[in-house]
Amino acid sequence: MPLSSLTSIQAVTLSVLVVEDTDCERFYITHLLRQFGWLVESRSNGKAALDYLQQNEVHILVSDWRMPEMSGIELCQIVKNNHLPPFVILLTANNQTADIVLGIEAGADDFICKPFLPELLKVRMLAAMRIVQLQHNLSRNNQLLQQGLAKESALLSTIKQDLFSAAKVQRELLPRSKTLPRGWQLHHEFQPASYLAGDLYQCFDLGDDQLGFYLIDAAGHGVAAALQSVSLAQRLSMERTDWCGLSPQEIVNQVNRELSDPDNTGRFVTLLLGKINTLTGELRLCSAGHPAPLLLTETGCEPLPLDTELPLGIHGAVQYQDQLVTLLPGSRLLLFSDGTYECQHPKFGFFGQARLQTLCSKANSLSDEALLHHLSHALQLWQGGTTQDDISMMLITYPSANYANAALEAL
Repeated sequence: MPLSSLTSIQAVTLSVLVVEDTDCERFYITHLLRQFGWLVESRSNGKAALDYLQQNEVHILVSDWRMPEMSGIELCQIVKNNHLPPFVILLTANNQTADIVLGIEAGADDFICKPFLPELLKVRMLAAMRIVQLQHNLSRNNQLLQQGLAKESALLSTIKQDLFSAAKVQRELLPRSKTLPRGWQLHHEFQPASYLAGDLYQCFDLGDDQLGFYLIDAAGHGVAAALQSVSLAQRLSMERTDWCGLSPQEIVNQVNRELSDPDNTGRFVTLLLGKINTLTGELRLCSAGHPAPLLLTETGCEPLPLDTELPLGIHGAVQYQDQLVTLLPGSRLLLFSDGTYECQHPKFGFFGQARLQTLCSKANSLSDEALLHHLSHALQLWQGGTTQDDISMMLITYPSANYANAALEAL
């Protein structure tokens, strides 16, 4: 192979160290290798070779097997303990199998038996060069990979911190007070599937003996769903929505006309929005593709008989309608997102709305907080301790008749 072909193969200039105690052989081997185009240094014994290796990078080490003070086998054992050791070729006059096994166990990469032809040395060196280049390419790629992983890890840490901060902000949009006007009570449970949730809900005092509430469930979960739900929650705030002057159906119809899908990804939102008269218990409710809430009374637990329309964002011409229900004192209204009953058990499948209703019926005697805790625990057990989808539950409690009568007498 001509020298031009050799140098075209080399991606880097390879350095070679020849260790040979016989002067004439050392000069001969060094001269051949330099003719082949490598950078070659030579030493007459193993200790001198180790001193050189401590200060210089060597890609290929060509060493005689038998040398005084330190043999080629001993030199090979020491060198192979270094980080990124050189490729080691041992020169030996003995080609016995036992010696070859001993050299391989010591870390030698190749053998050349003396005497040898220059062409044999050349092809063995070319083979060694290819292996060294592969090792260096692998090492360089590993370094680049480690650098990339370090950057990705730092970026991931920043993203996680941002998501954690965003989750705290999202929780600030949830109800803060359990006490509502005229003794009404509000309790809720919020379990995002990840840092951020596509669920949001709120209940607030509208004045004039009126409560307003909503529960949003954006399709999916995570950042995209959370942004959509937060945007809709801001739209439904008292600052931007005339809760007192508009009926639930008018609010929902306005929101549906405004809702857009800029990426045309088919994203939609289910919404349950209503107003309650705290004196009479009259509930005016509008549902946009949302599961019907459960009504818990002294006699049991039943879903409200609601007609539901399409979710928001599917068709702007849909006309949503209010539905009227009269709540009785002492009753409780449980609103929930579909993640509450669509969670799956690996063996028994979906939790289901029927099971949720049965569970509420059996636990109807529990207090508000205990009931939500009981439901949350049951859902966690069903999912094996994981949260497969965002889970939101909001329990609105109508005070007992005695409390309501006392409030009326005080007027």
